Amino acid sequence: MAKDTHVTAPTRFVEARGIRYAYRRFGAETGTPLVFLQHFRGGLDNWDPLVTDLLAQERSVILFNNAGVASSSGETPNTIDAMCDQVAAFVNALGLPQVDVLGFSIGGYVAQSFVLHH
Repeated sequence: MAKDTHVTAPTRFVEARGIRYAYRRFGAETGTPLVFLQHFRGGLDNWDPLVTDLLAQERSVILFNNAGVASSSGETPNTIDAMCDQVAAFVNALGLPQVDVLGFSIGGYVAQSFVLHH
């Protein structure tokens, strides 16, 4: 059976603190999971499958929509620190004790805040 890829992984949902987060998880089942943090107005479909699938060869890749973005519920946080707190709630809801983060544009700011605070 073939493993899921960026294109074939089903969209799943997890709830944390009253927000229903949409995400896709695919790739290797070993290594520290890598959570992708999107750019301004971007969602889980805005990543390049060539990049995500390549990284998924060695680890689990998690794409998600933060609060208020696309298919996730809630309101979009209005500060970087509030966005990082939403990332922490999402990661905790998945029961992951440790993750790596990769952010692009505003996602890079969120990644830094997440690392500093969580």
